[in-house]
Amino acid sequence: MAIPSIMNTGNSGLVAAKTAIATTGHNITNANTEGFSRQRVITEAADAAGGRFSNVGVGMGTHVTRVERINDEYIEKQLRNSQKEFSHFEEKDLLLKQVEDVFNEMNGDGLNRLVSKFFNEFRKLSQEPESPAFRESLREASQAMVNDFHRLRSEVDEVRKHIDAKIEGYTKEVNSLSGQIAELNGQIRQEEVKGHSPNDLLDKRDLALKRLSSFLDVAMHKDNNDHYNVDIRGVGPLVTSVFHETLSAERTPADDQGKPEQAYDLISTGTARGTITHQIKGGKLGALVETRDRTLSTILSRLDEMAYSLTTAVNDVHVQGFTLNGMQGVRFFNPLEERDRAAEFISLSDEVRSSANNIATAVEPDSPGDNRIAIGIARLQNEKFLGDGSSTADEWYNSIVSDVGVASSRNRFSLNQQKDIMTQLNKVREQISGVSIDEETANLLQFQHVFDASAKVIQIADEMFKTVLALKRD
Repeated sequence: MAIPSIMNTGNSGLVAAKTAIATTGHNITNANTEGFSRQRVITEAADAAGGRFSNVGVGMGTHVTRVERINDEYIEKQLRNSQKEFSHFEEKDLLLKQVEDVFNEMNGDGLNRLVSKFFNEFRKLSQEPESPAFRESLREASQAMVNDFHRLRSEVDEVRKHIDAKIEGYTKEVNSLSGQIAELNGQIRQEEVKGHSPNDLLDKRDLALKRLSSFLDVAMHKDNNDHYNVDIRGVGPLVTSVFHETLSAERTPADDQGKPEQAYDLISTGTARGTITHQIKGGKLGALVETRDRTLSTILSRLDEMAYSLTTAVNDVHVQGFTLNGMQGVRFFNPLEERDRAAEFISLSDEVRSSANNIATAVEPDSPGDNRIAIGIARLQNEKFLGDGSSTADEWYNSIVSDVGVASSRNRFSLNQQKDIMTQLNKVREQISGVSIDEETANLLQFQHVFDASAKVIQIADEMFKTVLALKRD
């Protein structure tokens, strides 16, 4: 073997060692980078060459074939699916906690107690129908109950408005991430055509897809150019090669699936424009739509039903009675034309609000001690006038609060379960793709020794060459 060949062999070792040291340094500096997959240099021995005076093949060193990305596609897929479920339950947990706070009666003045106090005040009034103090106390208790209906309706509406704001923000993030994936598809392909290993770009694309999965249920498949083509399950393509569809959040009229008036609908603004709100499942967006249009709409519908039925039942009895002034047909509450938003519009009638003497207690006029109307209204507390005669007001309200608590508890259990799955999958990914500082430090020392040894080979070859030249001069 010629001395220059020995130099080339040493040089190949230097190149391989430098590449390995650079890659190891890259791993170490990205040890805490989210979504980073560790890399390693793959080398192979160069083809042997025969000597000038011998048929023995002598190794010609090494060359770097590629920088390999240590990554398991199956684990990445499992992580995406787990991220979708975890984000879905996490988002619902935040929303249901807000709803629980609305109905929290720990301070002792929740709607349930105010309704009970309302009926109890009628019982007290039945004992002394002409008492101005009892009449004023009843009117105050009635107004407190009305105010709490308004409070509950308003605060649950505020949660829905908060959800709408989140839907708008998350839609922008989905568009940003789908655009990133499409752009990375193009960049990765360009690098591959050049013969480069776009490992960092692949990590960025996987991370973008994982983040996208946290917002909605998506499916991914690769095309012949290794582009990520992403579909929204039940909707259609979101990313195709280097192109991507966009979503928009637009305020639209109420629909028959629970979406309130002028709340945001999700609209696909791509080639097939259309409303996709109720087709979105899973992820944060799925949780927002489900909570807004199913959970909260059901709560408000039942709250409105309670306000409407209570107003109607009390008025039906009250209009039959006579006030202290001998008037009949006076309503206790202003009549409600429909159930929708009844909890928002429930109010004391103008007559009762103007004077407590307009509260009817007697069945017959000019009967100061007649208390039969007051007793009749008080008895409504134990009558089943809600849910087609299946529930009292107390049972109806308790079922609303109970359903909120059960839904929150069930969701929290699923959240904790999914969190454990996520933790386990992340540990598996870390074992496969994560960077171990101790291991990389050991590799760094090893590659440094290889570099020094390869330099020594070149130094010796150089000394051999000088010896040969000295012999020729002699």
